[in-house]
Amino acid sequence: MGYVKMKISSRIAKAVIILEAILAFLLALGVVIGSADILRYFKIIYYTPALETFPVMQTFLGHILTLVIGLELAVMLVRHTPSSVIEVLLYAIARKIIIESKNMFDIVLGIVAIGGLFFINKHFDPARTFITDINIVNPATLVSDLNKKLKINIPESLGNTIGGVVSKVCQESGEKLVEGKSLRIADAEITILAMDGELIRELKVIKCEEEDDLHYEL
Repeated sequence: MGYVKMKISSRIAKAVIILEAILAFLLALGVVIGSADILRYFKIIYYTPALETFPVMQTFLGHILTLVIGLELAVMLVRHTPSSVIEVLLYAIARKIIIESKNMFDIVLGIVAIGGLFFINKHFDPARTFITDINIVNPATLVSDLNKKLKINIPESLGNTIGGVVSKVCQESGEKLVEGKSLRIADAEITILAMDGELIRELKVIKCEEEDDLHYEL
């Protein structure tokens, strides 16, 4: 019974990931289509009298920032990292300040909000929620963040996330993803600690003394 539940939850998780990827693609596609309006704005700005261009430019800037927020949302749906959420919030607050602020209080409030996000990003380090002090790593952790945090050199060309790297390496070698499996990539030893069906739930990454580029030990 427990195995059946695990398989069902695994399939649901996969379905959710696929749906998020589809939504991210549609969102990016919508941004591309919406970018065509930028050219129309140029024409409107050109033919608008100089003294009346302010509201047009304000709408123009709002449209561009909305497109940028859309792209950041697409990235957030794909990456699933706290840092990507912070980036979306930064752009959203910036748009609020530039386009919708009615008085100085709104501007000051927006500046305080941006300062709070920078404070969180610097002092709490969002990547830390994915990497513990004993090197227990969430598979959604970006390889770049992991390399920086643990001072290792896993090639980022293998994948964006450490879970994706492990899955790719095992797939290329014809090995199954199972708990307890260890592999060596560059100067890092990676061990699968927990699985949920076919999905990696928890990894342990240790820095090795010697580096061996693109060498896998399974």
